[in-house]
Amino acid sequence: MKKLEELNLREKRYIIFDMDGTLIDSVGIWNLIDQRLIKKYSKEKIEVNLEVIQAKRDKFLHTIKIGDTYLEYSKYLIKKYNLIAIDEVTLTKLRDNMVTNILAKEIDFKPNAAKLILKLKQLGYTLALASMTTRKQIQVYTSFNQKMLNQLNIKDTFDLIYTSEDVKNKKPDPEIFMKLMAYYHALPSECLIFEDSYTGVLASKNAQIEVVNIYDKYADLDRDKINELTDYSIKDYSEFLNLVLKFPK
Repeated sequence: MKKLEELNLREKRYIIFDMDGTLIDSVGIWNLIDQRLIKKYSKEKIEVNLEVIQAKRDKFLHTIKIGDTYLEYSKYLIKKYNLIAIDEVTLTKLRDNMVTNILAKEIDFKPNAAKLILKLKQLGYTLALASMTTRKQIQVYTSFNQKMLNQLNIKDTFDLIYTSEDVKNKKPDPEIFMKLMAYYHALPSECLIFEDSYTGVLASKNAQIEVVNIYDKYADLDRDKINELTDYSIKDYSEFLNLVLKFPK
């Protein structure tokens, strides 16, 4: 891993952000929702530890390369925890409805994320969002989440937004980044990616693009693997903001 001061911002033109866990604190929400659903629909009414849910979901999601990730995960939940009186389509819709309400009212940008984005925009960088989240969730953030809207509107600020619906192959496949570079006719050396998870960092490296890992506690199980792969690491966006202010484009 290199020191952040070694990053040559002057050669970068395209700054790419992941969403969940990177720009916003949202990963833990899914843990809570899954815990509640497992307890409600499992035959034994079991209450699974949140960290266990996180670890098992991450392991399963690493195996999903194509298709509807949310539907496949619902199938997994039903089989893994012996959920009864519910099918994968209904469970997927239920998870989506539960999380939508929380995303609209409680989710916020990570500290200093909005400040950094606005500064990068001011300096003329092209900003892109490349996330495995859904268009519907992006719509929630840009239409209903007042906490986030008070700081910036994602649709108005980012020049390009790709979601899970825009690609066939999920991260760690680099398709979403390759598609973005093709759109702009960009070279990997002109791009910089912010990611929180091992899957995201691996996708960045598979695209041969430098990556900054922003700390997220829900990625701690993969911390050693992340540290082996990532080019740079920050605990808070203020670290990168200070770099930008020191070395403007």
